[in-house]
Amino acid sequence: MRLKRLHRAAVIEVIPWNDSSESDPEVSGTPKIPRDPLKLARYYQSLLDSGQFENRAALARFLGVSRTKVTQALKRLNKVSTSNEFV
Repeated sequence: MRLKRLHRAAVIEVIPWNDSSESDPEVSGTPKIPRDPLKLARYYQSLLDSGQFENRAALARFLGVSRTKVTQALKRLNKVSTSNEFV
């Protein structure tokens, strides 16, 4: 006994990237708050100094950010401290 297989034709729908028919794009509910990068770096350093985290990787896991972001923030703090030595 052979069953007939049903074949569907492929339907491709083209959706324009920026549809000009929309007058106002939807804005997210929460506005973006500007953050002070040095304040963030000081906070990261204070968490490391408190002894709660043994290294930057553990801190990054706790904060839910990448290790790279933690390292970049702490390097920013080091750059500020070295530039203040020359002044």
